[in-house]
Amino acid sequence: MELIHQNEVILTLGHSKFVKEFLCAAKEKKRSFQVFIADGAPKFEGHILAKELDKKGLKAIVITDSAVFAMISRVNMVIVGVHAVMANGGVIVPVGLHVLALAAKKHAVPFVVVASTHELCSLYPHNLEVLLNEMRCPSELLNFEEFSDCIDYGIASSSSLLHVVNPAFDYVPPELISLFVTDIGGYSPSYIYRLIADYYSSEDLPPQQKPAS
Repeated sequence: MELIHQNEVILTLGHSKFVKEFLCAAKEKKRSFQVFIADGAPKFEGHILAKELDKKGLKAIVITDSAVFAMISRVNMVIVGVHAVMANGGVIVPVGLHVLALAAKKHAVPFVVVASTHELCSLYPHNLEVLLNEMRCPSELLNFEEFSDCIDYGIASSSSLLHVVNPAFDYVPPELISLFVTDIGGYSPSYIYRLIADYYSSEDLPPQQKPAS
């Protein structure tokens, strides 16, 4: 919580339980700050976080995901949650966060990841076992009733010109991450492999990561 100082502006995207708890803990330290929340389309989970922060007395400003580059120059720090922390220090995150990480890097704004140790993953992004993405339902993007005559339902794919792709996740490489804040302390991306070694036994590691016998 010492990362957030008086009158700072924080930017996040979507909804993360750990980000909410982190921000609320900073509020309890009697610090005044405001939070920009990119809404997290297409589910708009940022609206949920905005309501939760409002109930805690935190000033929240909702922006569109596409506005992150326009707003990043006003921001002191980006704080986000993750789906998983990979062994190389990269993270699998909700879709849209890679663009936010690039914006932060471009404007020299710290990009801070708040994660629990149970989100540590012993795999690397290139491991065959890793599925970096999954596709959500197209109806989150388009109304089937309005587009029923031109959407590909997988039956007459040769005649359809309109397809819907709705990925759930992004991958953010370690070079775009400034700091990890976990339930056991703060770490740089380069230290994540050490945490993996502490929390996983050698039997849990892929063959190329197991210590030499």
